[in-house]
Amino acid sequence: MIKHIAVALDGSAHACAAEQLAIALADLVHGMVHGIHVVDATFLEGAFITDISGAMGFEPFLNLQSQMRVTLDEVADVIRRDFTEHCAASGVEGRFHLERAGVAHGILAASKLADLLVVGQRGVNARFHEDLLGATTETLLRRSQIPVLIVPRQGAMPKRPLVAYDGSPKAVRALQQAAQLARALDLSLTVVTVDPTEEHARARLAEAASYLEPYDARVEYQAESGEAIEERLLALLGEGRHDLVFLGAHGHGRIVELVLGSTSQFLARRSSVPVWCVTRV
Repeated sequence: MIKHIAVALDGSAHACAAEQLAIALADLVHGMVHGIHVVDATFLEGAFITDISGAMGFEPFLNLQSQMRVTLDEVADVIRRDFTEHCAASGVEGRFHLERAGVAHGILAASKLADLLVVGQRGVNARFHEDLLGATTETLLRRSQIPVLIVPRQGAMPKRPLVAYDGSPKAVRALQQAAQLARALDLSLTVVTVDPTEEHARARLAEAASYLEPYDARVEYQAESGEAIEERLLALLGEGRHDLVFLGAHGHGRIVELVLGSTSQFLARRSSVPVWCVTRV
């Protein structure tokens, strides 16, 4: 079961929702939260400073770099203080990690000993690309060695979790992690498979039931017909429906993903509820 929960913090509304969910989850599983903030090294690199300085009409590096560093450090201090206060108010042990690197690299480095990485669906520039998954979040989804929980702006503690099962090794790990969380939170779990062939769907659900039997969890099984897997799953999520979905990330072949994307990316972009992605077997 998860004990070390890492959460990426950048001051955005989505990151705040991710932090709240990470702290609440840590409280229920008696775990620890690791708040991670990255001072983006690209803001202090020569090319960026030179471009800005040239546009403003003065020599680069005279004052701008030091001023930028001070400003970024002040932002980091505010994020650290707020995180520490929120953990203390919830009675959860929290540790703050400050990294100076590229954002994705810094988050991955600081979360390497965690069991779960919680991130906001979008970052500080969400207002400029409301329909897109944040660039950092998308990178983490592809590169993280641990499960990634992607949280929308209104993320909350789950009451009706759902597992999307397609028979892949990552989907099996999703079953495992969902069953463990459902047991820890005393929740019922729904396992869904989407397939145009009823016989295949039934066989897949029977396989899931066999795997989950030793976990002694309360489980319901549901078959959805059709080939538009992403749309069928999305229709099961939201207010009055399921409020957390587990699934294996990158279920397609790698070449297909590069062209079409994956079910996990589709749901991570569009879901109004948290999406728990199993990134490695």
